[in-house]
Amino acid sequence: MTTETALSDCPAESSLASLSRVAAAMAATLEPNEVLARGVESLIEATGAVCGEAYLLTESGPELQVLHGCEGACPFKQQLAEMATRAAERGEPVRRRNLIALPITRKGRVHAVYGLSLPADAPAPDGCFLNAVCHLTTLALDHAELMQELERREAQRVRLLRKWLGAQEEERRRVGQALHDEVGGVLTGALLALRLAEKDPQRLEDVRTVLGRALDEVRRLSRELRPAALDDLGLGRALERHLREFERHTGIKTTAAINPPRLNQPAQAALFRIAQEALTNVARHSGAGKVAVRLEPDGEKLVLEISDDGHGFTPASGGDSLGLAGMRERAEQLDGEFSITSSPGAGCTVRVEVPLARVVD
Repeated sequence: MTTETALSDCPAESSLASLSRVAAAMAATLEPNEVLARGVESLIEATGAVCGEAYLLTESGPELQVLHGCEGACPFKQQLAEMATRAAERGEPVRRRNLIALPITRKGRVHAVYGLSLPADAPAPDGCFLNAVCHLTTLALDHAELMQELERREAQRVRLLRKWLGAQEEERRRVGQALHDEVGGVLTGALLALRLAEKDPQRLEDVRTVLGRALDEVRRLSRELRPAALDDLGLGRALERHLREFERHTGIKTTAAINPPRLNQPAQAALFRIAQEALTNVARHSGAGKVAVRLEPDGEKLVLEISDDGHGFTPASGGDSLGLAGMRERAEQLDGEFSITSSPGAGCTVRVEVPLARVVD
């Protein structure tokens, strides 16, 4: 029969030097599993333990995975594993004679466990020091996870920026080509009609018609670059006008529930561009016959939702596209959340939720 006891209280003399060495060892890596391995190694050195192990709880259940263990045949391996399991279940340290299991708690649950085998004649362990090590391990894991996420986001931003610059150049090329081919062609026709009208004044009506087409084309290109209605009428009216033009040009039926509050200019521009890009994707890729747009408050959030009845896709297959990345980036600029729900044959829904406090004027 074994007896489990508590850890001792803090001694009069501090163990700050040992604690600093443990912290430095864990801070030297940004790999979460390596943080745990270095943590138990430095803890063995600081406590004079005979051996030690670091266990990681699996995502699927309470099973423990050994990340860093005793080398060779260790007589305490089975006992340490049993105590680690008990410490994970209890969420508190477990001591059995010279064996100790220390749970590492993150985000409200036990994430890992340190197991130590101290010398048989070792004094009672410094509970304050061991608790501080557990806390430092949690901080080191949080730091490693945060830095990895920052690196991932930075790499994503670099990729997005490169694509964005390429898309900007492509957009300039497209507008230049449209001005040359469409507007330029119409104006050339107007010039020819004007020359004919010099000899036959009755042709002036043809000149007016051709010039009217040129003006309509210039206005269309201008609206694509920056819709004047967004500045003059606000997001709701601008989006309604864009939907009417979208339906007229694509033949895709649209329904709308658009009732936004008064929004600041950055929010209006970002949400309009998200809706514009989502509708462009519907027209190009979805094969949809209908699309529904919703823009209205829902509790403390403003929700923008674009749903189509097209053939759908697997979101992971298009997750790195420039259009989707751009929409996600605009949503994040408003401290919002961006999501896509779709599957083959089931249409697609693009949803953006932003805090109302962040976007109201």
